[in-house]
Amino acid sequence: MQLTLTQLLIASLFCGISLAHTLRGQEILSREISLQVESVEVSKILNQLEKQARVKFIYSTHSIQLRQKASLNVHNRPLFSVLDELFSPMQVQYEVLGSRILLRKKMVEKQSSALRITFPDRNVRGVVTDEKGEGLPGVSILLKGSQQGTTTDGSGQYSMSVAGSESILIFSFVGYVSQEIVVGNSSTIDVSLVADTKALEELVVVGYGTQKKVNLTGAVASVGAEVLESRPVANLGQALQGNIANLNISQASGALGKGSNFNIRGNTSINGGSPLVLVNGIPMDINILNPNDIESVVVLKDAASAAIYGARAAYGVILVTTKSGKKDLKPNISFTTNFSTNTPVVKFETMDALERMRYMNEANIRINGRPYYQFDEYYEKAILAHYYDPSQPETFQHPNESPTQYAFSANTDWADVLLRNSYPQQQHTVGISGGSERFDYYTSLSYFNAKGITKNFNERYNRYNVMSNLNYDLAKWIKVGTKISINASNKVYPPNDASDNFNEDRNMFQVHQWPNWPVYLPDGNYASLGSVPNVLQMHKEGGYRTRDIFDSWLTGLVKLTPVKNMTVNMDYSFNIQDTEELDYRKRLPMYDRTGISGYYPYTNPSSVTRNNYNNRYQVFNAYADYENTLGKHYFKVMAGFNQESARYRFFQAKREKLIVESMPFMDLSYGERYTSDSESEYAIRGVFSRVNYSFDDRYFLEFNGRYDGSSKFPKSDRFAFFPSLSLGWRIDNEGFFSTLRDKISMLKLRASYGNLGNQNVTGYYPYVATYTSGLAGYLINSDNPMAVYAPGLVSPTLTWETVTQQDLGIDFGLFGNQLTGSFDLYRRDTKNMLTRSQTLPATLAVSEPQANAADMKTVGFDMTVGWNKSSGNFKYGVSLILSDYRATITRYSNPSGLISDYYVGQKVGSIWGLVTGGLFQSDEEAAALDQSQINGRKRVAGDLYFVDLDGDGKITRGTQTLSNHGDMSIIGNNTPRYSYGLRSNVSWKGFDLDVLFQGVARRDLVIAGNYFVNQYNDEWGVQGKIGTDWWSETNRDAYFPRPLITGGTDVTTPQTRYMQNAAYLRLKQLTLAYTIPTAVAQKIGSKRIQVYFSGNNMWEATKMVHIVDPEQSSAMSYPLNRAYSIGANIGF
Repeated sequence: MQLTLTQLLIASLFCGISLAHTLRGQEILSREISLQVESVEVSKILNQLEKQARVKFIYSTHSIQLRQKASLNVHNRPLFSVLDELFSPMQVQYEVLGSRILLRKKMVEKQSSALRITFPDRNVRGVVTDEKGEGLPGVSILLKGSQQGTTTDGSGQYSMSVAGSESILIFSFVGYVSQEIVVGNSSTIDVSLVADTKALEELVVVGYGTQKKVNLTGAVASVGAEVLESRPVANLGQALQGNIANLNISQASGALGKGSNFNIRGNTSINGGSPLVLVNGIPMDINILNPNDIESVVVLKDAASAAIYGARAAYGVILVTTKSGKKDLKPNISFTTNFSTNTPVVKFETMDALERMRYMNEANIRINGRPYYQFDEYYEKAILAHYYDPSQPETFQHPNESPTQYAFSANTDWADVLLRNSYPQQQHTVGISGGSERFDYYTSLSYFNAKGITKNFNERYNRYNVMSNLNYDLAKWIKVGTKISINASNKVYPPNDASDNFNEDRNMFQVHQWPNWPVYLPDGNYASLGSVPNVLQMHKEGGYRTRDIFDSWLTGLVKLTPVKNMTVNMDYSFNIQDTEELDYRKRLPMYDRTGISGYYPYTNPSSVTRNNYNNRYQVFNAYADYENTLGKHYFKVMAGFNQESARYRFFQAKREKLIVESMPFMDLSYGERYTSDSESEYAIRGVFSRVNYSFDDRYFLEFNGRYDGSSKFPKSDRFAFFPSLSLGWRIDNEGFFSTLRDKISMLKLRASYGNLGNQNVTGYYPYVATYTSGLAGYLINSDNPMAVYAPGLVSPTLTWETVTQQDLGIDFGLFGNQLTGSFDLYRRDTKNMLTRSQTLPATLAVSEPQANAADMKTVGFDMTVGWNKSSGNFKYGVSLILSDYRATITRYSNPSGLISDYYVGQKVGSIWGLVTGGLFQSDEEAAALDQSQINGRKRVAGDLYFVDLDGDGKITRGTQTLSNHGDMSIIGNNTPRYSYGLRSNVSWKGFDLDVLFQGVARRDLVIAGNYFVNQYNDEWGVQGKIGTDWWSETNRDAYFPRPLITGGTDVTTPQTRYMQNAAYLRLKQLTLAYTIPTAVAQKIGSKRIQVYFSGNNMWEATKMVHIVDPEQSSAMSYPLNRAYSIGANIGF
């Protein structure tokens, strides 16, 4: 199906290109002209013809007498007839070149047709300067209609060969208007390029339209393809990190195919919330896109910018625009390839057998008065023997155990057995773009492949992307287009030993197995430890898990221009996303001296489980805008309609006891069947408008409004209106500012206020009381019957969470915009957050329903500063982004004042815990302080002690309420503070260096999970190497207290000693690229060749313990990667 679609797409594309090029010249010359002039200069006649025929004439002033006067009186005549009448008397001939018409003198043939004069190649040289007369290095000079070209040197000079006087040279440079010049008889052609004001006044994509960046009144930030393409990464989130202030991007897991999480301007709601992400105007998961297909990313941060999207945009909007073709451009083929080697940032290092034996011995003394392994001298002797002499056996026969059982004395490094030190990744993209006068196209195909960290399982992820954007001008007033995006991925990863079938991070737990447990028994079978599976056996023989995703988008667009300055846009998009998960578990045997002794419980019986997710989504947009300028007054009005709907279906089936365990099919199973399914849907409908007004490019006003309705709320509270207003003042355009313009090139003040709604509440029908069903908790005639349970209480008045946001900002440019920047202060009030309502009597026997009963305030700032400078062929730039935010609960019902819940005045992210004083150095010291209410045991030398903050002579948590929290206090806050990014780029003679540092200046973290400080005797309870630094008589300044083998450890109690300083500085990206000279590339048939080396997450500085990545929160997460890659970008 996909192959057929791709073939059809490519075939249609090239047919369109061929047809467009064939008919282009004929179509131009057939355009009808009506013109009546009397004795008018030829130059003015050409201007009239250019406007009517929508063409551009190119010529040499040496060949065409522009001041010569002529007369025309034509009505609805084709252009070729008009040109014949005008130029025949002047001995001028014409030729269509693309969307241009070349005019030149007719050659007078003095010889017979068999004898023609040929002209040898000759050299043309010159200098290209800017408006100030300074030489421009790196200007592209191309001989029109060929691949021949050159570039200017450091002083703007050039030299190249041309075939004859009719040759046309095209001079182009970024930020300047391109020029086409006929060579004629000149051997020296000097060119002065004029700055392109349209290029300098960058257009930025905003909601349902574009605006000049310098005229924006909202808080908007953007990055272009040049930034994204410099980072060869797996997904767009990784490419954006550290590039936009207060766009907070995190990656909780480095597992294959895992995307990034996005947040704009900090805490959103106690119920969570993320920005609306739109790709070409439609909601899409950008983590599955090919980053090479992205043209630009725009972030709408404040309510004034995002209000146009209403119900979905409470916490900002990310607008992604994909690449498109360009009209009148020959087919341009690009190929990008990249090969990477990944290594884990955090490597798992656990205690070896001797370290763990000493640890367990010390821990057991605390409970039983003697070392753990000295309960049994046989274990201690065998472990020590193998540790000091690896040739000694890893197993032995214990005289007090069953003669069929093995006892273990190995020294296995399970991280080394199970995990790779490096794993490869590759990505390849081929694209073609171009266009004719009325048609443009962009199509790309890409492939991404990555291997996982698992050593003895072929863990892999494949992603395939097809992107196609086609646009065609049916007529001068109507344009149509299609956008097609097809994204497919396949992931294969190892099985696990628990019921959370599809959790990739579960595999990271398994490196913490006992080191004295060998991999193999002497007979070659896998070693078993009770009912715990041998993980290597599970990886090699236990089956596998897969996840296949097919995601396709089809968009049709129509753009009408019924009258001057007015456009009408309509688009319809349809999305199909199907996901299938498979959990295939083989039955794994356990072994002893007799052979198979049984089967692991989690794998017995064998089973196959399939989950299917079928999502369908459609959206229709229609909007029109009108703009005009009357004197110094500019206004633009836009209004539109939006409707979208989504349907989600889930189906699960499971069957046990496979007949043939190598064939995971339910029809080839004979055990119990289990099925479940669900379906839900929602819809949104809204109308929106925007009004822009400016006076004399000095004063700006923008109003946005949206009236939205969501099916997630009762009919009586379904619709709401969300307005916003923003103002701007371009101070630099004021008359009194003229004396400062040589220093301050741009200065603008902004202010905005707006309201937004959040419809992303829990569930799709939170206002409907629904029954639930399931198996009853009793038997009837030995059968477990189905039961239906009464619904809980719901609030019939549930409605939107509302967000009110205020923003003050300043944008500036200094020294000719070499130094640019922006600074914003904001406040966001999130009101009517969903939480439980007032407490109900216990006799009611139901929980409180949800209600709009909580408020939160967030304040913060974001800043961007950049410096760019060039000198000759040396260019460099430096940019800094910095942001911060804090959130406070301003309304919440917590009558008891529990500190484990939200409460009014709470700083979101606050960490309550105990203040650690240190380690007791003697039993007498420990006996002097009563800590028995903390984990309920007596303390001795080597235990932790806490500070008695309330002075009552004992350590307690009180009632853990605001009025009585004992010795607990707020010890930190896990909110990332002062997030920053520092980027630098340097270019010189084809070399480009791009470096990005990214980090967080302040963050407190209590590491999730026991595996940071595990002191429990279970099969996964082996500490990392860090755990060897425990207190003893000879190590009184230890990091950890004396080991404890049972529960009740103080280490896992939130406290200041083990709360981590999670601030960090990371070298996020470094890329060194070299662009091969154009002349060399052209010799091998290429327009451009660039090769590069790149590294990601190459280095970091942090005070965190080394077993946890500072960007993660758990010691057991799938690690993030360091990536080292080489690649090339080639253009044809």
